[in-house]
Amino acid sequence: MRAVAIVNGSARRARGRIRDKLSRALPNGVRFTESLDHARLTIRAEIARGVDLMILGGGDGTVVMGLTLIAEACRGMGRPEPAIGVLRLGSGNAIADTVGASDDAPRDLARLAQGSGTWKKVPMLDVLGMRAPFVGMGVDAQLLEDHEAIGRVVDRVPGVRRVVGGGIRYALSVALRSVPRFATTARPNVVVTNLGSPAIVMAKGGATGARIATGQALWSGACTLVAGATIPFFGFGLKMFAFANSDSARFHLRCGDAGLFEILRNTPAAFRGEYFSDHVTDFLCDRVAIELDRETAIEAGGELLGRRTHVELGLTAPVTLVSLDKVP
Repeated sequence: MRAVAIVNGSARRARGRIRDKLSRALPNGVRFTESLDHARLTIRAEIARGVDLMILGGGDGTVVMGLTLIAEACRGMGRPEPAIGVLRLGSGNAIADTVGASDDAPRDLARLAQGSGTWKKVPMLDVLGMRAPFVGMGVDAQLLEDHEAIGRVVDRVPGVRRVVGGGIRYALSVALRSVPRFATTARPNVVVTNLGSPAIVMAKGGATGARIATGQALWSGACTLVAGATIPFFGFGLKMFAFANSDSARFHLRCGDAGLFEILRNTPAAFRGEYFSDHVTDFLCDRVAIELDRETAIEAGGELLGRRTHVELGLTAPVTLVSLDKVP
């Protein structure tokens, strides 16, 4: 089995001594990339050589962009896509959580290169031509927007960039931008329409028995969050999609209008995968259209895709992800 690691050289956790440790874990098999174009060229070269396992190092955004570049290269060369391993090296690590990646990235890399782990096909979502295991419009995408805005300010201050890490930046963005914006700005109105096979209405105990036919509205009203996923995690350890693994032919869609205080009060439950509310409605579906009355931020796997008033979200071809068991 030929394995190669593509590591985001800009990832905060991929700097300093960790680079040497990663290189020793997979001798001559680690490629540090410094830009999107560099990553594209590197991935194309490795696909051309032939690779069975491509290990992506970074956060959720790095992994999602890597999946896009891998698909692009494989289509162009008529090659099958390799299996995908993930190293926890970013700020948002929902995909790393899903595959059991630990905080010891060099050890995980060595284990993956030696053939450890379980290979499993995981469905992806298609949105605006990108594949991702989760997509969101609303508060999650706003958090990413605010984090990027705070990051630009921090990076302009000499000497501060090196000492203000990802966790502090997120805390600053939530306190200084996200909470004030959420508390003072009216939420957009949204209509979510089922475009695929009958959608299954879910509740805390599972399927309710209700189904919504093609062409009918699943949900409408003021929107705090509309998000879909094929994996349970949503970044930062939040286990927001309890039904993501319930049906391989459908993804878990959550639509909600919860207010600020409910969100803050239920954050611990969200980390446990136990957040259910009268203000959140859950579905299993395979394709939907989302219409909003104003441009709203959208993110796919932690990657901001701009602002939209219309988006279609549907299942697409699966990716083979390699999951690692915990080391005692």
